[in-house]
Amino acid sequence: MTSLPFSIQGQIVDADSGDDYVKAIDRHSHLSILKPKYVVFPAAFSDIPLVLQYATSQEPPLEVAVKGGGAHSSVWASSEGGIVIDLGRLNGVTVAEDKQSVAVQGGALWGHVYKACQEAKVEVVGGPLWYVGVGGFSLGGGYGPMSGEHGLAIDNLLSAVVVLADGRIVKTSLAEEPDLFWAIRGGGSQFGVVVEFTFKAYPPAGPFTVGTLIYPGSEVPQFLKVLQEWKVNQTGQARINVMFFRPGPQFTPKIMVLPWVSGASDAKQVLAPFREGTIHPIVDKVVSVPDMLTVSHAGDAGLAVAPRRVVIRGGLIADIWTDMFLEVWKRWCDYTESTDDVKGSTVFWDITRPDKIAQVDPAATASHVRKPHYWFAIQGRSHEARADQMNREFVSSLVSYIRQVNTEKTGEDFGAFLNMSQGDERPEDVFGENLPRLRKVKAKYDPKKVWSKGIVIEPDFE
Repeated sequence: MTSLPFSIQGQIVDADSGDDYVKAIDRHSHLSILKPKYVVFPAAFSDIPLVLQYATSQEPPLEVAVKGGGAHSSVWASSEGGIVIDLGRLNGVTVAEDKQSVAVQGGALWGHVYKACQEAKVEVVGGPLWYVGVGGFSLGGGYGPMSGEHGLAIDNLLSAVVVLADGRIVKTSLAEEPDLFWAIRGGGSQFGVVVEFTFKAYPPAGPFTVGTLIYPGSEVPQFLKVLQEWKVNQTGQARINVMFFRPGPQFTPKIMVLPWVSGASDAKQVLAPFREGTIHPIVDKVVSVPDMLTVSHAGDAGLAVAPRRVVIRGGLIADIWTDMFLEVWKRWCDYTESTDDVKGSTVFWDITRPDKIAQVDPAATASHVRKPHYWFAIQGRSHEARADQMNREFVSSLVSYIRQVNTEKTGEDFGAFLNMSQGDERPEDVFGENLPRLRKVKAKYDPKKVWSKGIVIEPDFE
């Protein structure tokens, strides 16, 4: 085991550690892999201040990156020549005896959380995929299947434990370190290492109806009309994901619908518009599953064969407009037809009823977009490095187009979506009117900018 001039309870690896190092720097996207000097696996919260003290005492100081799940397609959880604090061994989940809250350590994946919730028969507002880290997902806001009923993950955060840049370990909530609590709810990883989240818990909402409905590309206009009519009467107990994709072996463009309906709704009635009338799926595989742990594994088969060179950007939109949707379809079809190696690229639309999210005041948390909205993601995927730049340009151009349409239609720019950003976005576009306060909080809790990965917030000392 690699040694440093201090001792920790956890493990330290470097390039001389062989397979352990290769495994430690792996990420969901191969484009996110960098080569740090050290990867540190804390075994206790108290390990982290020692790592920070060492990194900041070097001349020049070593860059510090923090990895939770490593699912983001940027390099925010990686470092070239610096130190990565990998929280993966701090993955404990504890359900309170009264089942009113769930405490989650910062290195847990949503799979860990859903396993504990399955056993305790409770629910939390979490991510749709088991392999996504709780930390990054939540610090960026946290849009999940249950957001239609309960809001964002950060709207259900009761308290947190944070390791600050100066090594202090503090608890934060509405009553304790309230500025910090405000900032970590939507401000990203700019204020410290969140080593524990405590979320509000809810009674079980299953069984859940999930699965796949697939339509030929020729039915896109009719499908869109059905979708637009359906969401008018949508409740928070039903969510639809829509994806543009090219399944093999023919790789012809198709639309895939991924429904999620909680046990409180009649799934057959909810999904009827997508099965009867003007559109008919060519694939209809919808089943009932008992819990969110099972739901979170629904995409495993597709993930296993998806190209690992992936860049993702996304944004927030006020509505699913006909001209925008059809233009995005056309541009995506043209792009994925152009080169074989980019056929795995997709467009993803999340249709969750936005009322609950919009009930929160824009200034109540650092997540400032609180007008009714949906989110989308553009994924550029390939197997070969030669397509990387093409994917980056395509993803950026399509996100820019959708953002421009939203601004023209609504008169308001929703900016960039933190959890779907790459790091070159302007902080003003990500944090909007909350940026000035975030800069003040940054000056208080990270004046030396130890946390310099992601969308970097400049401290305001005035």
